[in-house]
Amino acid sequence: MTLRRPALEDIVGIGETYGLDLTEAEVEHLKPIIDSVISGYDVLDQYPDPLREVTPAVRVPGARPEPEDDPLNGIVRTCSVKAAPEISDGPLSGKSIGVKDTICVAGLPMTCASRLLYDYTSDIDATVVARILKAGGHITAVLNTDDFAFSGGGHTSAYGPGRNPVNPNHAAGGSSNGSATAPASGQVDIALGGDQGGSIRIPASFSGVVGHKPTHGLVPYTGIVGFDQTIDHIGPMAKTVEDVALLLGVIAGLDDSAIDPRQPSSIEVPDYSAGLTGSVAGLKIAVVKEGFETDQAMDAVNQAVREAAQQLEGMGAVVQEVSIPQHTRVVPIWNCIAIEGGIDSFYRGHTAYQHKGYYNPRLISAMMRAVKTNAGDFSPTAKLGGILGHYMREQYHGVFYARAQNMSRALTAAYDAVLADADLLLMPTTPQTAHEMPAMPEVDRTEHISQALNMVQNTAAFDLSGHPSVSVPVNGVSGLPVGLMLTGRHFDDATVLRAAHAYQQAG
Repeated sequence: MTLRRPALEDIVGIGETYGLDLTEAEVEHLKPIIDSVISGYDVLDQYPDPLREVTPAVRVPGARPEPEDDPLNGIVRTCSVKAAPEISDGPLSGKSIGVKDTICVAGLPMTCASRLLYDYTSDIDATVVARILKAGGHITAVLNTDDFAFSGGGHTSAYGPGRNPVNPNHAAGGSSNGSATAPASGQVDIALGGDQGGSIRIPASFSGVVGHKPTHGLVPYTGIVGFDQTIDHIGPMAKTVEDVALLLGVIAGLDDSAIDPRQPSSIEVPDYSAGLTGSVAGLKIAVVKEGFETDQAMDAVNQAVREAAQQLEGMGAVVQEVSIPQHTRVVPIWNCIAIEGGIDSFYRGHTAYQHKGYYNPRLISAMMRAVKTNAGDFSPTAKLGGILGHYMREQYHGVFYARAQNMSRALTAAYDAVLADADLLLMPTTPQTAHEMPAMPEVDRTEHISQALNMVQNTAAFDLSGHPSVSVPVNGVSGLPVGLMLTGRHFDDATVLRAAHAYQQAG
């Protein structure tokens, strides 16, 4: 197939868009040269894109469950994806696994819970999916999420809001709402969630499960729809720290089939399950003062988390309050990166130039066509992000994104300075308990949007910094769940999980 060449008016229009001040003579001279260069693209078009290996497996897409079978609306699609027995005998044998609807599973639709990708079916397995299958895991559900994961509330999905397993009149939290409610309700044993601003830990906190955001780059993100590569994380969610550690041990490590630009050149993966000793004796835990002083802070949440800190102290940990003033700047820094970086990714087909990682041409094409023809189907929150992202890019030329990335490094250094002496940082996962179910946009658009990102003050910090961070339910809380967040040094996920497990066991 010969690619279309630009007409003269196309060249003129591009020149006007980019301020090139092309003369008529320049346009006439450039036209044949451009046509000649595109002839090289014709050569590329003659050859298929190199195929990414797909794990041999029996794949049954299944269907959307009936409301009575999934009252919390955690599942987008039931399915059955299981590798052949000869390649799938491993630590996940007998475990049912759910994957967020942003993770590619070959042969299954992947929609990001949005109308924009309603007819997209993946032809690849994300690296984490391949590892799950080879370890004996049985993928049985694709799980609900906020529309393109652009919310922490769990209520913006095109499939409808995720409902809280403790009180269905409240939100489950997002964006990985189904990855919290499916394990909580026993529909799957373990789930995979994504986290760019807290989207694993927020629903874990709201819904009363365990959610671990690994160190940035510990787990390959290849084959997963993301935001900005600097804040993309994928990680496990389950009822227990044991199951979280089990799945993390399977999915962690360097990508063995494609380069993920988020990953370092080498990674050591310890036995996370073996590290769950049940003891915190001798661990130094820094209680971050500013984490209890956010705008949305609830006294009951702060009290419950401080009591959890006292319990850890009683178990032998050395607990001391510290101040990290830079923590108060998290939200403005994160907003710049998530909105400008995320929207740039959306409008480039969920990819970025200038890296050697895996590119997904079919997803790029599907997304680019969708935003040109059906962008009106974005959720109100995503539309808000789109407007802000484009405005800041056009009016301020990416300067504030650049400043936010530079400030993010300073923020990381502030946490590292405390972690040079302490083993863990402690604060509430979310400053409040789960929201009452927000109004739909046709009823109250302002409430719908305002309830999407008003809980990220503590969680987003460690998407920016990349430190490993877990939310574990606070022991003894009656009513809606409260999350205790423990954060550790880079690539010391084992200590984070060890402390979370000891606390959970002591409850």
